[in-house]
Amino acid sequence: MKKKPIYVEVDIFAPIEEAWTYTQNPKLHEQWDLRFTSITYIEKKSVEELQRFTYETKVMPGVVVRGWGESKGEHQKKDGTKTSSLHFGTPQKISPIAEGRGYWQYLPHDRGLTFLTQYDYDVRYGKLGKLLDAMFRPMMGWATALSFDVLKRWLEKGESPASQYRRFFLTIFISILFCIVWVYHGLVPKIIVQHPIEVVLVENILEKDLQFELGPSGYRVELSRVGLGPSETELGPSEINSEPSGTEGGPSEFRSRSSETEGESSKIKLNLSKTMAKPNEDALSWNNANQIVIWIGIAEILFGLCWLLPRGKRLLFGAQIIVFPFLTIGALLADITIATAPFNPVTFNLALWVLSIIGFIISKDMPSARRCIRKREETT
Repeated sequence: MKKKPIYVEVDIFAPIEEAWTYTQNPKLHEQWDLRFTSITYIEKKSVEELQRFTYETKVMPGVVVRGWGESKGEHQKKDGTKTSSLHFGTPQKISPIAEGRGYWQYLPHDRGLTFLTQYDYDVRYGKLGKLLDAMFRPMMGWATALSFDVLKRWLEKGESPASQYRRFFLTIFISILFCIVWVYHGLVPKIIVQHPIEVVLVENILEKDLQFELGPSGYRVELSRVGLGPSETELGPSEINSEPSGTEGGPSEFRSRSSETEGESSKIKLNLSKTMAKPNEDALSWNNANQIVIWIGIAEILFGLCWLLPRGKRLLFGAQIIVFPFLTIGALLADITIATAPFNPVTFNLALWVLSIIGFIISKDMPSARRCIRKREETT
């Protein structure tokens, strides 16, 4: 099946002559076009000779793809439409592109122009090259569309391409970092390993104001500290205070307090049978602290995966700016001693909170490939 050529179109609210200059001048072109690191024109020996050039694209440190190109012709219609055709290629085997052809077109309108391109290329390595091109071609289309939007913003708002790309890729890197942090902390310490500290923190939170209902008489036992399950609980001095909530049909009021003998506090063990004691919802939650930790881990993983979505980055940054202080306060309320541990949640959350603020600022009004049209309209 033949691949469709790459097509990108964008409206630019700027004079067509200015757009022509920013796209035909190699030193300006290489600044906004993500597909090229540098473009160098070869001096023509005559006016009639085609304009030839060489280009370089740095794929990664130490890996550079070098190629050639030539302008096959330029013409202008009476309505002001301009077209520039190109032929390009590279002999380097590292590149899946062997040779290609395409054009740029500039369509003037009342508020500026529509700038569009369509190009296609042949791949090397036969069927394997075609298979690799199934992944490479969408990337080329995305890079072209992003570059066109960067050019649009440069002409309309005056923000340099370097500044735009810096904000764009910093936002991407920070988003990947947050994805890794949330997924790791949700998966490893909460689900795979289920670190005891994670469970203890949840238990400490659930222990606050934990209560049990005692039978139909309405007795309530308030537990200020819980060491065992709801069916068998050991309590220290002055830690049991049982009072009836009603008087009808209930046993007489009683209070139980531990006494101290021989300098040591004795403990009262309270056994609650199924007939006289029933734990309320808080007790059930406390009894399943490890399950709660697992669900928290799942929620963190899902939130982390949201950072991989192409949209909503600024909303996620804003949510973290609000959430991180509450997470830090909650951890301290559960166990104040964690503030003295190395690499503790206080300093860790503070670093992520500051990084969220930076991300929120730089992610405002970023360039995006979504602002470009990627499919040519069918004409009849």
